[in-house]
Amino acid sequence: MPTIKPRVAVTLEPQTHAVIERIAFFQGRSRGAVISDLLDSVAPALTRTVSLLEAAAAAPDQVKQGLRDVIEGVHGQLVAASGDAINQLDMLINSGGSAQARSEADPHVVTRGSGIPANAEEAHPIKPRKPRKQRGVGHE
Repeated sequence: MPTIKPRVAVTLEPQTHAVIERIAFFQGRSRGAVISDLLDSVAPALTRTVSLLEAAAAAPDQVKQGLRDVIEGVHGQLVAASGDAINQLDMLINSGGSAQARSEADPHVVTRGSGIPANAEEAHPIKPRKPRKQRGVGHE
């Protein structure tokens, strides 16, 4: 289907292509749709970066150095945040790994059914019910 949106050809590393391929498969979408969504999600940050770069180009040298320092700091924060997210995903993926890894990650959960101790009935025996009087046909 023709589109009025601009197109871009991108050459990917083999491992990146494989990941995009897997995401597309599991989402039932095309690789291009996955890549487009990924780029759309970072577009606001890219827009801010371009604004800073434009301001830096028009600023005196001292201001340019200050902007470089700010950009490097923000870049470091973004890398740290994405690294944390990647580490958490790695932990999630690896949690299905070895039994030792699972035992270290998951403490044994202890359940006791309803929470009533086994000897509770002895302390509070259940009383037998009285038979009900029947109403209806044959009883007048």
